[in-house]
Amino acid sequence: MAPPTPLTVEEWRAFLDEHNTGIFESARVRAAIEEDRQVVSPERWEAGWAGAEPVGEEAIVAAEERLGVRLPPSYRNFLKVSDGFERVGPVHLLPLERIGWFADLDDGLIDAWAGPEDFEEYLTVLKRCVVIGQDDGGTGCWWLLHVDSAGEDGECTAYDWSAGEAALPEPYDDFATMVREESRMFL
Repeated sequence: MAPPTPLTVEEWRAFLDEHNTGIFESARVRAAIEEDRQVVSPERWEAGWAGAEPVGEEAIVAAEERLGVRLPPSYRNFLKVSDGFERVGPVHLLPLERIGWFADLDDGLIDAWAGPEDFEEYLTVLKRCVVIGQDDGGTGCWWLLHVDSAGEDGECTAYDWSAGEAALPEPYDDFATMVREESRMFL
């Protein structure tokens, strides 16, 4: 059964608290840190919170004006709890100031994938996606929001794209569904 969308600020707070506890209690995360594989930054590890300070409505509106689009309600509510988050699934969710159009942030990757014919339909979509998460230095995974696909409820298709593994972008109904599904696989 799909999680409810959009998730409220209160639901995000409860979800992220539980996910955060899972990160800090995870034997896999502790082993990675002991091997100097930094899964969570030292500052956040010491603070005991893999998230960041929340952002207000003004910051969200400013980002929407910068991008020229309205962000989906589930993502907006997430930001009101945490402006980014280290390790949700395979990615770090980026702070609001670092999100941007995929074509602007990594046009080289789009050019590299322009060759395969079966990928052409995805390129059109990817060029109109906002990058919200990235696996820095790992498998080359991106989390994207296809804001042009927004429905009446304001939610849009979210994609998990493991380009470094030569995988096709995996669509999710919305941001909240992607976060819940991917976080289960991580912990």
